[in-house]
Amino acid sequence: MIERLVTSLHLNVPERQMLGSDSVAAEEVAGVVKRLLERNGVFPLNAKTWQPGETVFKGFFLVRGLDAGVQMIWQRSNPIRPTELADHGRSDYDNIDEAISAFITREWSSGIDGISLSHLPG
Repeated sequence: MIERLVTSLHLNVPERQMLGSDSVAAEEVAGVVKRLLERNGVFPLNAKTWQPGETVFKGFFLVRGLDAGVQMIWQRSNPIRPTELADHGRSDYDNIDEAISAFITREWSSGIDGISLSHLPG
């Protein structure tokens, strides 16, 4: 259920009942993010660095480098023109766990779909 929450950012009513709580451990969320990042090289899977003419992926995302490093990138579009990059930045991490902790803290500090994260890493 946690992987579904992390990948879709939503749980329906039956899934919430299966989860059985309004809170999940941030460490479990971090484990899912790490597994998906290691498998796909990027998290979330649909995230990518903006290219001219494309719709801007808004928010934070992680990209695994060729070495052991990870970049946390953030982007936002022009509110009127979603294909125009308004602002962006990046942080580089030598440690994947530190990158994931920073991502979770910035992207999900208020929880995911109303489900809070207990014991945020970092």
